[in-house]
Amino acid sequence: MRRINYIVTWSERHAGVALPTTIAPALRAPLAALASSIAFVIVVWGIQHVRLDAADRDAGTLGRRLAAAERDVARVRAVERDVARLRALGDRVAMFRRSGALRAGEIAAIGNQLPADAWLTSLHADRNAVALEGGSVRLAAVGMTIAGLARLPAYAGARLISVHDDPATSGVTYAIALEPRR
Repeated sequence: MRRINYIVTWSERHAGVALPTTIAPALRAPLAALASSIAFVIVVWGIQHVRLDAADRDAGTLGRRLAAAERDVARVRAVERDVARLRALGDRVAMFRRSGALRAGEIAAIGNQLPADAWLTSLHADRNAVALEGGSVRLAAVGMTIAGLARLPAYAGARLISVHDDPATSGVTYAIALEPRR
């Protein structure tokens, strides 16, 4: 007996051609599953490709933002260096201001130790060392000056460098070095 199928197939309905059914009915379900799997992989690949393109665009945007931020960071670091330099300069200025008052106090203390008939003509102050030059009417005043300067707490002692007769003032000129306390 022969069977005839009068039902219009999908290919006849849409393409107008009846395709031969060469696929066995037992293979139709596995082939449909394979076709579905391939279609699913293609859809997932397409989605991942779209996501990758979006990530590339975001990476470009973030790269531009990073470059702009790096320029800002470089400017901030330059400002930080300037601030550190200005703070160091301010500290040095404050140190010099304090040292001026300290040195003025030391010079006043030196002047207070001079006898009435001795005077200073020059004072050279380095970091710790102080060299004095001066004059006096009599030689004994130079000895009293050395003894008075040796009692200063900021210095370890006073050392006579030179003493000479000064015919112009009919007295003596002297040079004394104050040794710093260690």
